[in-house]
Amino acid sequence: MLKSRCCLLFLLLSSLQAAAQHPDDEYYPYAEREERREVLTTDSAIFYRAVQGVSDLYGDHTDFNLPQVARKRRGLDYRAMRTSLSGVDLPYRYLSLLRLLGAEEERYAGLAAAPGEWGSAGGVRLFRFPEGEPLQPYFASVRFTDRNYLVGAKVAAARTFGGGWSLSAAADARTGRDMHVEGVFTNALTAGLRLARRFGPGHEFALLCIVPPSMRGTRLSSSEEAFSLTGDRLYNPAWGFQDGRVRNSRVRRETIPLAVAAYEVPLSPATSLTAAFGAEAGVSKYSMLDWYDARTPMPDNYRYLPSYAGDRETELAWRSNDTRYTQVDWDELVRRNRMAAGHAVYALEDRAERLCNLSLNALFTTDADARLTFRYGIAFRRENTRSYKQMRDLLGAEYVTDIDRFLVDDDTYSNLLQNDLRHPDRTIREGDRFGYDYTLTVRTALVRVQADYRADRFRADLSAELGSGAVSRRGHYEKELFPGAQSYGRSRVMRFTPYAFRVVAGWAFSPRCYLEAAVQADARMPAAEDLFYQPLYNNRTVDDPVSGRTYAAELGWRLTGPVLDLQATAFAVLTLDGTETRRYYDDMASVYCDMAVTGIGRLSYGVEAAADIRLSYRWRLSLAASAGRYKYARDPVVTVLSDVDNSVVDLRAVSRMGGCETGGAPQLTAAAELAWFGTKGWGCRASAGYAGRRYVEPMPLRRTDRIAGQGGITREAFEAFTRQERLADAFTLDASLFKSFYFDRSRLTAALMLRNLLGDADTPYGGYESLRVRRIRPGDDTLYTPHATRYTYAWPRSFYLTVSYRF
Repeated sequence: MLKSRCCLLFLLLSSLQAAAQHPDDEYYPYAEREERREVLTTDSAIFYRAVQGVSDLYGDHTDFNLPQVARKRRGLDYRAMRTSLSGVDLPYRYLSLLRLLGAEEERYAGLAAAPGEWGSAGGVRLFRFPEGEPLQPYFASVRFTDRNYLVGAKVAAARTFGGGWSLSAAADARTGRDMHVEGVFTNALTAGLRLARRFGPGHEFALLCIVPPSMRGTRLSSSEEAFSLTGDRLYNPAWGFQDGRVRNSRVRRETIPLAVAAYEVPLSPATSLTAAFGAEAGVSKYSMLDWYDARTPMPDNYRYLPSYAGDRETELAWRSNDTRYTQVDWDELVRRNRMAAGHAVYALEDRAERLCNLSLNALFTTDADARLTFRYGIAFRRENTRSYKQMRDLLGAEYVTDIDRFLVDDDTYSNLLQNDLRHPDRTIREGDRFGYDYTLTVRTALVRVQADYRADRFRADLSAELGSGAVSRRGHYEKELFPGAQSYGRSRVMRFTPYAFRVVAGWAFSPRCYLEAAVQADARMPAAEDLFYQPLYNNRTVDDPVSGRTYAAELGWRLTGPVLDLQATAFAVLTLDGTETRRYYDDMASVYCDMAVTGIGRLSYGVEAAADIRLSYRWRLSLAASAGRYKYARDPVVTVLSDVDNSVVDLRAVSRMGGCETGGAPQLTAAAELAWFGTKGWGCRASAGYAGRRYVEPMPLRRTDRIAGQGGITREAFEAFTRQERLADAFTLDASLFKSFYFDRSRLTAALMLRNLLGDADTPYGGYESLRVRRIRPGDDTLYTPHATRYTYAWPRSFYLTVSYRF
């Protein structure tokens, strides 16, 4: 009976395949080369695995279709999503080359269970390399755009050799300047290769190496006054003219190679081992202007704007876009340096970070039976970041002296100027280190266990992670303000016990309908730099450092079918005991300060939904939407210390953040895309996206009694300090057209994409509140008002033109 049913099913599928093929259609040009495979008899659980499988429809449909604005998904920090290759955490800079090298990407949103991976509430993105050689192993493309760079090119090749050896290599180059934002440019080359040796089924060794040198000119945020005066929403205060040529003061230079060695071996018919070692080491530098006993050279400083200067000449200069006022006046900086008898008044320095991150992971997988799988292993990671300042350009001067310039005129501390007491009054020339030099070290060790059970309809995943972590600082300079162990040598070691527990359970009502629930509780170590009041030159740590706790729950529903795929997820995430530190000038105390914000709690809850609708053989409609509330769940505690002597400026002040929303996280989103796949390789797409209920990033300091209470002497002034600004809703309309030319074993594709077709140039990308307070003295009174919010605006209409060839 079973044999007759299988034969009938086989004949039906064959007839449907023949009916679906048309002479002029080449939707899959190599269909005739496929081998016919016999139908396999298996257990009924296979029918439910597809609907139980994880896919992130909402993420797929919103990554490129929503407006180009700051977007923290579900109100969570960007670091809440892990990206992993064989258990090795990867930064974003390597991902494009991994795809070129042939890696496949799987995204597990939220609390979805990822086999062999332990993610946080933000989900996890996994990369893995499939077996075998791709059908078209060679790839080349060239692309043109008007954003960040002008032209780019990609090449990739894969080849298998005898003895189980395989090699893939790829490169991605980008160069040129942004055609919208002056001063923004990119010169980058990312190259890599992967060498693998397969010894047998499930037995492989692979070595991956990626080198991504890059140099990018960036843009800075600014105040609404500067944007309005210049009439340019893309105004960038970071650049200026030097000898008639554009020069950007904020340039990021990075060369951070990555190496990953992975080994997979079966230990028995039921158990296998996957081990991986990852190393990431290199230097990242970010340049900025510095000044010594002089006025700031940044053109949009509040003291240089008409609202502060109060004169008509300054306003006319700004409105006429006189670059001597609106941009960095490099020629004037050089002229002043040459008048200073050798010592620099202005200089361009690099804030450098030298990274060395090592990780080792070992994962055992044991199939207890056909439905129960255990995964267990260990993970070690060591992050070592050495940070220092390095002189890049003295701008015509000969040297600077390595002292704390902010204390030169201080009546109390002007005799404690040395940045490096063990090498006092050092003469600094181009290429020398100065100012500060310290290393932050983070060490973690984790034990991980995971159980995956799948019956015909029921699925359950249980995972646990428990470990130990330590954070410390080592000062390489002895600051005269903080002599001895206060700044030099190793700080106290802060120890943590990170953990994570997750339970996922689901039920398939049919092979097309699935319901899943998940809960998680975890504790994660704070970022190392957030555990020190002033990591540049002080070993003092925050009081009673604790891990940040997260409690999350999800309920997801999936429906699949020949016409409709639908997903909907309800989620809630509560984070507690967050810690952040900042350094700033306190206008109320008239002293440079270090601030620690502890006990930060945020709550996110809402719904995400997405659908794929196959309208016909050639038409497809994709829809996605989300609605939620992302807010601060409690009032954090703010402690402010004087930077010069660690004296208390404000101790454990309560910040009124309970009603604030999470900044950079649209609480309403919607996206729709209509795609047409025509005959002879033609196709087009049109999409629309919306992001609403957006807010600027709030600052806890402004909502303490010392600032809002003292400065808000009137109702209007108090609201100015405590009210959170809502950003305008964002909308975008995009379109693309592509054409593919098919040859015997190759394909040539040309694609044109237009973003923001409506050309809306008034959409803020994001914004954040200032920590500074402005004093206004009308007569004998003194009034206070917060400094203006800083904004960045989204790009206007832009394009991408790509021509690629696979063969």
